[in-house]
Amino acid sequence: MNHKNSNKNLTVFSCIIKKLRRLVLRNISIFGFITVCIVMLTSSFTLINRIVMLNLHMKTSPKTFDPRKAADVFSSQVIFLLFEGLVKRYPDGSIKLAQAKSYKVSDNKLTHTFTLGDNLWSNGEPVTAYDFEQSWKDTLDPKFPSIGYHQFEPIKNAKKAKEGLVSLNQVGIKALDEKTLVIELEHPTPYFLKLICLPYFYPVNIEQDRKNPNWVIQTGTQFLCNGPFILESFKQGDQIVLNANPQYRKIEDNHPEKIVFNIVESDHVTLEMFKKGKVDMIGDSLTDIPLEEVSELEKKWTFNSEPQPYSVFIYLNTTKQPFNNAKIRKAFALAINRQELLGMLGKGYKKNIKTNSINLAYKTGLCATGLVAPCLKENRCSQFFKDNDAAQANILLNEGMAELGITKEAFKSLTFLYCSRVYGADEIVQIIQQQLAKTFGIFIKLEKLDFSVATDRLNNGDYSMCLGSWLAFYDDPINVLQRFKYKNYKMNRTGWENPKFIELIDRSNYEEGDKRLLTLEEAERVMINDMPVIPLYHRNYIYLMNPELEFNVSLWGDRLLFPLSSEQKEVQKENKHVKKKNSYFFKFTK
Repeated sequence: MNHKNSNKNLTVFSCIIKKLRRLVLRNISIFGFITVCIVMLTSSFTLINRIVMLNLHMKTSPKTFDPRKAADVFSSQVIFLLFEGLVKRYPDGSIKLAQAKSYKVSDNKLTHTFTLGDNLWSNGEPVTAYDFEQSWKDTLDPKFPSIGYHQFEPIKNAKKAKEGLVSLNQVGIKALDEKTLVIELEHPTPYFLKLICLPYFYPVNIEQDRKNPNWVIQTGTQFLCNGPFILESFKQGDQIVLNANPQYRKIEDNHPEKIVFNIVESDHVTLEMFKKGKVDMIGDSLTDIPLEEVSELEKKWTFNSEPQPYSVFIYLNTTKQPFNNAKIRKAFALAINRQELLGMLGKGYKKNIKTNSINLAYKTGLCATGLVAPCLKENRCSQFFKDNDAAQANILLNEGMAELGITKEAFKSLTFLYCSRVYGADEIVQIIQQQLAKTFGIFIKLEKLDFSVATDRLNNGDYSMCLGSWLAFYDDPINVLQRFKYKNYKMNRTGWENPKFIELIDRSNYEEGDKRLLTLEEAERVMINDMPVIPLYHRNYIYLMNPELEFNVSLWGDRLLFPLSSEQKEVQKENKHVKKKNSYFFKFTK
């Protein structure tokens, strides 16, 4: 062989190998870069034991991001993520220190002294006790439009200040210095630490609030907050994007790096997006699984379930005929067949499934013959009256009409308001309309409103009866009952007030344990006897999570990430098989 030609061939071959190697390495690098980009742009995936992005839905846009004005569940959800109070409630019901690093309570239980930690606003400026003091006092200013001001009632002179009877300087809220906040109470308040977990008790940056009152409609660096997230962007009716707050206090809690809320009114659309991997959870505090879909879903998916202090009911305007009569109010309550309502939520599919194979999603509804969800009162006394008692309902209606001097003609102008925030609202009001017609021979009109319009009409007393719902923000019956203590409370919305009810609520402040729960139970009975609201049903969380999630995501609050329980691990494992069978379910979601 010619060695010169051989060496030449080897040199050529070597050059070819080098070029091929560079080409392959370059393509691998490009492929790797593209892969990383795809991953970084997707929503929920685990990286170094954390979730980079969580993609969620809510049914309607929040009305405000200002903690002092929080009212609806959607506003409160975002405020929980952007702001933080002195203490924080965790999903297991425990209360832990947050912006406060310590606190002490006086022997007479009337003075709470909180010492703040070294906390920062999102612009790096310190959070001070003065921010807390002034934010709370803003809420109590008679000119300030706050819905939740009644929650401050246990604080000394808070109620009088809101009514304009004393100055704000006489309210028991005082910052001694930048780190020390002293709260004086009117009376012992066993639930006080639970109470101040609510958004109403979160601070705003007072310096910014005074210089730029429009901060609440801005985003980015113009929106100052002290919670685990900052507001990156907000498109009304479209999307909310939250990023981790780099100035947030150092904690062991695990949060996503980013949360995206897409605003989608239809639960059916949300379900389809969940199936395609474009949303990570359905059935949390902001969305519902369409129950007519359950019979098909349960063939493939395994549901998660958790207790939820959520109730659906009817507000009655007690200041106007005919509902200014307690007998008529109670007659309407007794005429409703709640079992039929719960059956309707399953769209009749329940009839086609054997009892022992009914998925727990069908069992979410619990007929409400009391106002307080059982999970808020240790499952005590859940029944205060008989459901679907048509005979007694007619007796009470006739007695009530006689007392008012009216006939059934007076009911022809009656309109039942509702909005789509309550799942199945269209069907619920139609069935109630039919039940009242069947029991009384009275046909009431129905009117569907936008959520904001319905809320405004409730707050202004411009209604007769209106479908509503509430989600208790802390685990205590007082969370539901307190809002009805006085008729002028914004969250009361019924115009109802009862001296006996007030007396019982006040008495409970000086009691603890079973004795206190019995007093609150008696207060609930007083309210049921007067029936300013008609309870319909309570329900639990029934939800599905993206099976690729390796954490349990809290369904409410600041969306903490927790290790999956053994039961949840099994559920996620079972649901992963569904994803593998459906090629359209991607591991990482957009």
